[in-house]
Amino acid sequence: MNPLCRSFPALVVAAFALVACSFAAESPPPPTNAFFPFCIDWHDAKKRSFEQQATMLKELGYDGVGHIWLDQVEERVRTLDAAGLRLFQITMVVDVTPGKVPYDAARFTEVCAVIAGRKVQFDLLLNGMKPSDPSVEPHAVGILREMSEQARPSGAQLLLYPHQGSWVERLEDSIRVADQVDRPNVG
Repeated sequence: MNPLCRSFPALVVAAFALVACSFAAESPPPPTNAFFPFCIDWHDAKKRSFEQQATMLKELGYDGVGHIWLDQVEERVRTLDAAGLRLFQITMVVDVTPGKVPYDAARFTEVCAVIAGRKVQFDLLLNGMKPSDPSVEPHAVGILREMSEQARPSGAQLLLYPHQGSWVERLEDSIRVADQVDRPNVG
């Protein structure tokens, strides 16, 4: 057999490997999704300070953290910045019961100023009415549009977080209400 014919399969494999390597070298890395814990405000058995939590999260390789409620956001941001981490989400409750104050609008505005430009998401627990009750939708949509306008200058997003027992309990509820709110920063 001709020596060239015997080495032909090896040459073909080598050529494919070179082509594959050149494509791999030119391709951008695949996008990554941020990986972060939330609810550590409550579930940290050692009750660490925000600074200690940030140090621990950095050592564990997390990208940042989610925060519970609007309290102490300034301290959380400061300690995350010092550790080179991000604040990704803030969970807050919105009461959609007609006649009740739905949320602390002044504090929400203050927090939006603190997180401006950081691409933070607010996870909204929409409570106060029976799960999936459509009778309160017009009222709730008005509240969410107001919040959307407050959050817009900061670049924050409002996520309608489905949670058992909440007015928005199912994913279908989140989608239906977000469609009615019809704002680009609400979903």
